[in-house]
Amino acid sequence: MISAGIDLGSGFSKAVLYRDDGEVLARALAKTRADFDKGARDVLDEALALARLSPSDLAYTCTTGLGRYAVSFRDIQVTEITAAARGAWTLFPKAAFVLDVGAQSTRAIHLRDNGKVKEFHTNEKCAAGGGAFLVRAAKYLEVPLDSLGKLSVEAKGMQPISSVCAVLAESEIINHVSENIPIGDIARGMHESMADRAVGQLRKVGLNGPVTLVGGVALQSGFVEACKRKFGVPLLVPEHPQFAAALGAAVLGMQRAKKRMAEAAAG
Repeated sequence: MISAGIDLGSGFSKAVLYRDDGEVLARALAKTRADFDKGARDVLDEALALARLSPSDLAYTCTTGLGRYAVSFRDIQVTEITAAARGAWTLFPKAAFVLDVGAQSTRAIHLRDNGKVKEFHTNEKCAAGGGAFLVRAAKYLEVPLDSLGKLSVEAKGMQPISSVCAVLAESEIINHVSENIPIGDIARGMHESMADRAVGQLRKVGLNGPVTLVGGVALQSGFVEACKRKFGVPLLVPEHPQFAAALGAAVLGMQRAKKRMAEAAAG
């Protein structure tokens, strides 16, 4: 059997196709659009094309993320917390904590032994800890977003970013640029500031063991290195961290598909 997980995030939409033997058959990503239903269909169609499959090959479709309710062809929807937790647990079952850093929010999750959520904390009231903040900062620094991580890692110094508000932090960055502070030092300061907030959230859910880092910001090497310095516990980063929630949705969808098949066989 094959299930699909679709994560309609505030920045990007992701689709994962998952087979019942545990293999991921395809992944696809596209910018999230206002028409969630069409955006979900398009990103799913791309994944199906990559796997050389058709919609009729799918046993179950599970959606998550901001636009999860708007997908007309879904079988079920789950919250971002639930999906990220299950995706991270599928990738690293021994890690009891998850840090999911997306475009607008950062979520710290404490897992039970079966991958279900025990406790969580999120910062959705302020975007300073999310990927959208980095997108705007890269614009002010006049560098590609993908280069921020390398600039941060190779920086010889670090310019602290003290503001916890995204708007004020952006003003700080603009001031530092006008003062000719090296871009790498500013980038490292941004990543360090985000890691400080992240570890604070993790401590609120009882941080005392390995953490799986997922979400698009996990692709920022500077942020990853900052987290390693501050967490005091092992940090696990999957190869495709931005697809963790979509994977979790697909895994949960597969469980539902198997349950439905068993009920049909019994009835």
